[in-house]
Amino acid sequence: MGEKTDKEKPSPRREGDAVRHQLPSLASLLARAVAGQRLPSVISGQVGRFPESVLDDAAITLTEADILSTARPRLATQVSNSRALGARALRELAVSENADLDPRLQLALANRRSGMRGFATASTEADEVSVIAHVRTLKAWREHPDVMAGAQLGKAKGRGFLVTGRIPIDRVEALAAETDILDLRAAQPVHPTLGASVEQTGADPASFPEGFEPQGGDGVVIGIVDYGCDFAHRNFMRADGSSRLESIWDQLGIASIDSPMGYGRRYSAAQIDAAFSASDPYDALGYGPEPDSPLWTGTHGTHVMDIAGGNGTGSGQPGIAPEATLIFVDIAASDISRMGPGVLNQHFGDSVQLLEAVRYIFDEAGDRPCVVNLSLGTNGGPHDGSSLVEQGIDALVEGDSNRAIVIAAGNSHGDGTHTSGRVTASGSFDIGWNHPGEWGGEFELWYDGDRRLEVELIAPDGTRFGPVRPGSSLPLGDHEVIIFIASIVGNRTNGDNAIGIWVAENVMEGEWTVRLTNMTSQDTDFHAWIERDDYAQSYFTQPVESHTLGSISTSRKAIVVGAFDGHKASLPIYTYSSTGPTRDGREKPEVSAPGQNVFAARSRTTGGVTRKSGTSMAAPAVSGLIALLYADAARRGQDLSIDELRDELIRRARRDPPKGGKDTWHPRRGFGRAHI
Repeated sequence: MGEKTDKEKPSPRREGDAVRHQLPSLASLLARAVAGQRLPSVISGQVGRFPESVLDDAAITLTEADILSTARPRLATQVSNSRALGARALRELAVSENADLDPRLQLALANRRSGMRGFATASTEADEVSVIAHVRTLKAWREHPDVMAGAQLGKAKGRGFLVTGRIPIDRVEALAAETDILDLRAAQPVHPTLGASVEQTGADPASFPEGFEPQGGDGVVIGIVDYGCDFAHRNFMRADGSSRLESIWDQLGIASIDSPMGYGRRYSAAQIDAAFSASDPYDALGYGPEPDSPLWTGTHGTHVMDIAGGNGTGSGQPGIAPEATLIFVDIAASDISRMGPGVLNQHFGDSVQLLEAVRYIFDEAGDRPCVVNLSLGTNGGPHDGSSLVEQGIDALVEGDSNRAIVIAAGNSHGDGTHTSGRVTASGSFDIGWNHPGEWGGEFELWYDGDRRLEVELIAPDGTRFGPVRPGSSLPLGDHEVIIFIASIVGNRTNGDNAIGIWVAENVMEGEWTVRLTNMTSQDTDFHAWIERDDYAQSYFTQPVESHTLGSISTSRKAIVVGAFDGHKASLPIYTYSSTGPTRDGREKPEVSAPGQNVFAARSRTTGGVTRKSGTSMAAPAVSGLIALLYADAARRGQDLSIDELRDELIRRARRDPPKGGKDTWHPRRGFGRAHI
């Protein structure tokens, strides 16, 4: 997940200030258009990507306030802007959905049936949805006439396979009912989440233990799934001036006949090297990192890649594995999409494109050891490792030895985005949900499958929505969906029940109440989370500061990393580093690494650095360490399974801090500080 500085609210702006900063991916293109900059000519070929007014050749000049009011990065709640109607103006919409479906798919159907038009994204046509599926046979999925098949992730637990794909929204219910499809889940958005790093992890060759000879990670592939790769920074070049990047897959790029998974653009090492001969290598290649903006300095992905595997040729400070081969996937910003600029968001890809990115990197690596770094995540989900995304992550690393996925723990500690409690038998429980502005939000709650909770949503002015009984949903709006409440019974992946609530922007600020009523004679425990919003984070009035790991950070097989400050003698934990355990009680994160005030490569400079903080910066330090471990093991003719690798990381971890014996786990530091 992204560094905390990316999550802080923007500083106050003077009304009328003009803006020319870029937002990632789709939003960056929109910002360029509305700020008076011409879009690249290639964008005009992306039919449906933007409304015609944005693609018009005439320059458009808007103030920053105009841009933020129409294209502000926002939660993919998939509900419409309420146009300041207020809570009392909303009514139940006469649309129906299959209550057994994934809540996001229910909402997609409600949007479609209320007349909302879809628009194309990087990987979907208009009115398609990206999905992860659990299927009985691969052939049935690949041959299905309604399916654009994506990646095969691996075998599922028990039976069948995990796959990705795109399907028409109006065929969702039909596919979900087919016997060959065991489960179907909509894409879920994900967000981004050196000297001291090298020293604290023991990655300086001079400090290696006797007999440990990793050769800088030579022969190992480090894959980075993030945004903004500056291939022209000298930290990613060899001494002869050629690129250390074996390939870049820009998922937002214009597709070619050989595009991975049928979308985006792949750039080979030869194409990257050829671009170096031009005065502007970014223009020559047709790809480059976004320029700096008032909101950030240097792209997230360039910084992350340098920590893991930069060689210091430009900056003078190498990363952890400076001889490793690099592969970068610039993840696209997509979700279940709708027409218009107001739905563009700052999510660094969705869960489907995330899994396809990892599959691509492992395929490119072939027989070579490979570690993939994911410094991104999301708050929603069951947080027990059972989601299809997490099962897909597990399947990708269990299929072969010498395969690892490292995930940032997240930066949600202190954000107030998790709470938990107990609804007494036949009693009720009120959860306070504060909306600091009229930005809306997304709420998700999980509880045991043998219990039943009824839910009612109460607006700050006392307007009541519901109650919604288990196994039903409630779409509310004027003509389009403004609030959506879904109550799922017996989730197919874990048997638990879930409640999802989406509230659009401009409904009402203040404290909302989620009222739970126990319909059984047994006490019912629950955990609830609020989805991350980088601009105006809603929060619980009575948060519980545990279980704040990002949802993909609760995968069973991924290595999850917390962050501490490696510059201070006491090595204090990073203030915002998320807290374990998982909802099912497993001990994550496994380890922690330096993640505060980390200086690493700054994009759009050939040798400069910039400072960033977060578990996003800690995760690549561990990815680099894993590359060194793989390289040393390969030299000795050894393979490492993901479980053997985890045990080795924990065995080598240093303590004090955290206090306690070697087997003592800390909810934020893990089993210790990652070290060679």
